[in-house]
Amino acid sequence: SFTAWPGLLRIARNESARDDARKGAIFWLGQAAGAAVTPALDSIVSDDGDREVKESAIFALSQRPAEEGVPALIRIARTNRDPNLRRTALFWLGHS
Repeated sequence: SFTAWPGLLRIARNESARDDARKGAIFWLGQAAGAAVTPALDSIVSDDGDREVKESAIFALSQRPAEEGVPALIRIARTNRDPNLRRTALFWLGHS
């Protein structure tokens, strides 16, 4: 009955936390959380911050059910200002 994803989301968004802790939290968000976490992962990609953390969020989106993750990946691939992040989203779309 314990819901862990809000705590994981706090770690993922905490820019003062170590990058490996943030990336680990993002990974587990993508694996275990329900549909409510998909918009949060999408917003991590849009936030200012470390590119590796954003790439982890893109990977986590690729692990979500297709009806959740694919639309977010398409939006990132079409609209994100960072060409590397667009390329990463396209890569994971190709694997979906």
